[in-house]
Parts: sequence; structure tokens; C-alpha cells
Amino acid sequence: MKFFKKIATLSLSALLCVSCDFMDCNESDYYSLEEIQGSYSRVKQFVTNVYGFLPSNFCNIGGAMLDAATDDAVHVYESSTIQRFVNGSWSANYTVDDQFSNYYNGIREANFYLENLTDLKFESWETGDDYEDWMVTYPNFENEIRFLRAYFYFELVRRYQNIPLVTKVLSREEANTAEPSSAQDIFDFIISECTELSTLLPISYDNMPDIEGGRATRGAALALKARAALYAASPLYNTANDQSKWVAAAEAAYEIIGNRSELGYGLDNSFANLFGATNYNSSEVILVRPTGTSTSFESANYPMGVSGGETSTCPTENLASAFEMADGEDFDWNNAEMRANPYANRDPRFYLTIVHNGMNWPADKAVEIWEGGANGLPLTNATTTGYYLRKYVDNSISFEAGATTSATHHNWILFRYAEVLLNYAEAMVNAYGDINHTTSTCPLSALEAINQVRGRSGVNMPALPNTLSADEFLKRVKNERRVELAFEGHRFWDLRRWKDLDESKDIYAVKITNNNGTMNYERTLLESRTIEDKLYFYPISNSELFKNENLVQNPGW
Repeated sequence: MKFFKKIATLSLSALLCVSCDFMDCNESDYYSLEEIQGSYSRVKQFVTNVYGFLPSNFCNIGGAMLDAATDDAVHVYESSTIQRFVNGSWSANYTVDDQFSNYYNGIREANFYLENLTDLKFESWETGDDYEDWMVTYPNFENEIRFLRAYFYFELVRRYQNIPLVTKVLSREEANTAEPSSAQDIFDFIISECTELSTLLPISYDNMPDIEGGRATRGAALALKARAALYAASPLYNTANDQSKWVAAAEAAYEIIGNRSELGYGLDNSFANLFGATNYNSSEVILVRPTGTSTSFESANYPMGVSGGETSTCPTENLASAFEMADGEDFDWNNAEMRANPYANRDPRFYLTIVHNGMNWPADKAVEIWEGGANGLPLTNATTTGYYLRKYVDNSISFEAGATTSATHHNWILFRYAEVLLNYAEAMVNAYGDINHTTSTCPLSALEAINQVRGRSGVNMPALPNTLSADEFLKRVKNERRVELAFEGHRFWDLRRWKDLDESKDIYAVKITNNNGTMNYERTLLESRTIEDKLYFYPISNSELFKNENLVQNPGW
């Protein structure tokens, strides 16, 4: 599998508009439009560059993962920009994760391609050996670009809500006077594009010559459609609680579920397979963002006290407690037996997500997270929550003296089949208020969908009962998303679209003391965060408002 590399793009001042007649096609060479149009390889590289705008969350925000801005994790370094999300210093002048210009640059690149690089013939290469293969793959580039543009709009709308909808290359004056469209119009555009693209994009690229893996497929278009429809139906956007939007979200998710055999999707029998170097091969994975080979993620998240470990994003006790016991019972700190040995007999996903005291990690040595232990406080920069991160961390890498440390591939999951099932379960119970309800277009019940995720091989969590009320079931769906999709970039956005930010106010840790070999575990309050309504959307930076007076700042900022 080849990995996409993002190269230099137009500067911030070129946002949305053409200010020159060249585009960067690598880090050192510039080509005219005519030179790009005449070369298949340069056109293909242009497409690859647009893929480079796809996000990943491998410690990309000040060295932290986005979950460190939720109740699922904290970041141990106070200097990280991620702290602005939680310490009250965030503002339109002091932004964090500000992607406004970045994604509009991606949209500008996509629009440029659609206006200038489609329907080319590459006539001067017609006699070449590879020409026929090129002309098989080239027409699909247009569909991939449209998918990427839709994806970039999704990233913008969930950050900023009402934003300009631009589908052509604008002049500088046009860009600086663009009027915002409503969030609903943006969602409608994404859903419409994905509906059409699901009939144009290939199911896979296995039989397409001269093409890499990791590209947009029919399933990716359907997955983006389902996610966008779910967001549009959620309380943050669906203020009138229009039930038809929940129905549409359920039907969008079922387009994948009902065609899973044709699309080639299914739950992976090994949960661990989803987060390793070759996760793109899993039948559960719909689309990944490859980020190349490195050891930096492992170094950033190995426990302090382990050779090479620097600590970074540390799971909270809030998240740890969300994982049920293996028999399906809720974990309860008031239960003396559970409290005495809190890491015994838990949901198998717990052990594949979180590093706890006594776990052999990253090698065959138990981590000591108790106070005074080799990996615990007061060791400088040790975890403050009592946990370290396991998910996505490759423990085959060793930084020990004399060890041969090989960089490993990392592929950030953008969509996978388990999310689709959870999207469906949430949409169905909100649409019909009955966990067992089915329709002709959605013949799978919400209960059946969530139990497929819980019951996958290797996890085998007990099925939820069919006696739950709709409200009880919705709480279980939210918790299932939390544990299943932890550290995959969902919790931050789920809390917002559900309007549940208040639930993330108090952050808990586990205090561990060692009394002559007997461990004592105590749940403690680590911090309380200030939650305000304005936090449901990002502020549009003042620099963007200065450039375009038609933009409207989000409430409270």
C-alpha cells in the first residue's frame, strides 16, 4: 500500500481563489496549468495532494489527540494547544484546531480540479504502454475529488455550522464576499453528493490498474452520507426534532448494512486488528487516512518510565468506568469487590484501549502506576489519571538500548462498519421510539444492530435485553459508541451533536497506592471544567471575519 503525502498548497492568502497560474506538484517544482493538463502523472499527483487534506488524530493538536478535549482523556503537558479547549483561554483571537482556511484550501483545490482537469485525453501519450490503464483510472479521479470536497464540507459544518457553500473557483473579491449557507444546506449538499457518488465510485480498486489503496469507494460515499444524515438529525442541528431526519439517517445507514455483502464489509473477528499497521485490510474498515511510517506515536504514548516513553494522551477514569463488566453488569465503584480489583473481568475492549496498573505493557513487564511506582506519580509527566493509552499504539516498537526500532505504518480510521451499525441503532430508536421496530426499508431493529457490535467474535459482550425503554436504550447506545469508538475522534463531536457537554464537566482519575504489595484503588475528582453553550461550535477566527464581513460569528464568541 502506498501512502499519500500532503505537499505544499496555496498560501492562506489564496483561500478559495486563483491568484496564480501554477500549482505545486511536488516540494520543489512548479508547473503551469497546461503542463499539468498534459501529464497523467501530474494530474494523478494533484489528486493525491487533495487526499492530503483528509484528517488524522494521531496527536495532531499540540501533540495531543482530540479526546484530550473530552471527558475521555487528558493531556499531561500544560503547554499543548489542546488545553485551550478546557482551560477557558479559547477565543476568536486564540483559536485551537482552527481548520477554516485549511479545509477551504482543500475545497479550492477540488474545485480547481473539477473546472480544469476533467475530460483530458493526454493525446501525446496515446502510444505509450500504460495509456489504456491510465484511461481506465483517470475518469474516476473526478468522483474521488467530489467525495473529498464533500468530506471537507462535513469537517467545516460540524465545527462552524453556517459557512459559505462554494462549488467553483472564486476570484479574490468573490471569496471575500461569499455569503454563508445554513448548516442544513451544507448537510443537504453532502448527502446529495454522496448519493450520486455512491452510483459512480467503485466498490473497490482491486481490478483498477495503476492505483493505490486507501481511496474513496462507494462504501466511503455511503458512510459519509450516513454520518452526515445522523448529524443533521441530532439535537444540535435538528432543533425542531423532525422525526423524518432520523428516518433518513436510519435509511442512509441501512444502505450500507443491507448491501454489506456486495460492498465487502463486516465486523472484524479481532478488535485488535482494527488498529495495527495493516488495518486497511480489515473487512470492517471502510476508509483510512494513511500517515506514513514513524515511531513518534508510540514514543508520545508509551508510559513515562518506559524507555522512550514521554506520555501524552491519558484515558480518564470516566472512560474506564464506561466499560462494563464481562457479564454486562455496569462497573460500580461502590461495589467493594469491583473496587478491590477494578481491572478484572471487564469488557475485552477495555484491555485493547486502556493501559491499567499491573498490565504487561509495552513488553513483558507490568506497569507500575501506583504512587511511587516506576510509571506513576510523582514521576515528572507521569499520567495524572492512573491510565495510559493502548489503542493504536504498536507495542512491537522498543526504544531500549540496543533494540532495533523499526518505524511502523499508521492508518487513521475515518469510517468503519461498527460505526455504521451504531449510527443505525441511534437513528432507529430516535425515529420510532421502539428498540424492536423494523420497516420495509430498515428491516433490522435498533436492538439487533447494537447487539451485533457487542457480540462480535473476540468481544462477545452479552446482548442487551429487549425490555429496555427507548430512553434507556439510547443511553446504552451512547455508552456503546463511547467504548467502541474511543480515541477514534468521535466523542468530542458526539457530546456536541447530542448537546450533552454538561456531562463532560467533571474529570475523574484513579488514585492507586501500594500497601506492601496490596493495591488500593480510589476514584478521585481530577478537575472540573467550565461548560458554556458557546462551546458547541468553534469560533470563526477574527482574521477570517476581517477578510469577509459577510461571515457571521457563532453565538457567544
